[in-house]
Amino acid sequence: MNLLYRFLKNYCRVALCFFYKKWRVQYLAPVPEGAVIFVANHQNAFLDAVLVGCSTHRNPWFVARASVFKNSWSNFILRQLKMLPVYRFRDGFETLRKNEDAFNQYTALLERGESILIFGEGNHDERWSLRPFQKGFARMAFDAAEKCDVQIVPVGIQFDSHANAGSRVLVSFGKAIAVPKLNPDVHIQTQYDQLVQQTHEMVQSLMLHVPAQTYNEDVNLFLKHRVIHQDLVQQLRADQLLIQSLSSVKDRAVTISSHSMARWKKAIALYSGVNTFLPKGIIQWILSNTKDPQFTGSLKFSVGMVVVPLFYLLQALVFYLLTDSYWLATLYGISLPISFWVARGMFLRMDYPN
Repeated sequence: MNLLYRFLKNYCRVALCFFYKKWRVQYLAPVPEGAVIFVANHQNAFLDAVLVGCSTHRNPWFVARASVFKNSWSNFILRQLKMLPVYRFRDGFETLRKNEDAFNQYTALLERGESILIFGEGNHDERWSLRPFQKGFARMAFDAAEKCDVQIVPVGIQFDSHANAGSRVLVSFGKAIAVPKLNPDVHIQTQYDQLVQQTHEMVQSLMLHVPAQTYNEDVNLFLKHRVIHQDLVQQLRADQLLIQSLSSVKDRAVTISSHSMARWKKAIALYSGVNTFLPKGIIQWILSNTKDPQFTGSLKFSVGMVVVPLFYLLQALVFYLLTDSYWLATLYGISLPISFWVARGMFLRMDYPN
């Protein structure tokens, strides 16, 4: 693992602890060593890849759309970050010819005992719903299974809010699926379909799935009756049961505990708010120029992990120049991330996808 990848993974882990009020990882079984393909749901742009990569001891390669690899400099940087291209029909018919080379790269990585992360749906959609899977990961798995032992690990990512910082997220790793060699007596597409269906069912069990056909109606009813739990695993189970029982649920108000905030908490929240006013303004300006709203959460995280620490350093430097006191400036600088982290844990803000 190169130094850039190692540094960014550790830095992102720290940033995630500040970005989310609660980030929890659960393992239904240990993540295996050797050749592994992580297959996850995809609701929140590139933040999904950050969450999965930072939630496991494995250091997976990430499969991304080929269009971001067009420039030589971006191709070099992205490969240093362990990202590989996947070619889709929408990228042009000619690019599909490059798929063979791409799949050869995937197979070579798995032969070396590496891991690869791929999003089975093929693109992101900011809804609590799992869409049909593409067959690319099945082909990848069966190609590699001819040369080495390969396992698929289903991953479910469950957001309380896709866009808001200070929310909660649960990342769940399911039991690995051992990929067999292709059976020459069974049609290859049938074997692909069986593996895709098995993986889809396992990922769906690790997240909240609201059927797409009645999504808006079901989500409105779900939010009306939802009960907030502190434990995220308990929250997911309760949410799944509620979705399953919507037809029989009675008309009652959502139960959310509410407590007035103590004065010292208000003071910390105000202190943190004043000290993050400028970086938040920059983040909001960037978001206002973003065409795809589904990138909101990812951009908040990625821009914030750069801009907020930079402003903290500049503010501490200005404080030192004004006070000419190294110790006061140091204490002030230390207080900035601490107050931010404490204030982040005081609120549970949620918005829900339509």
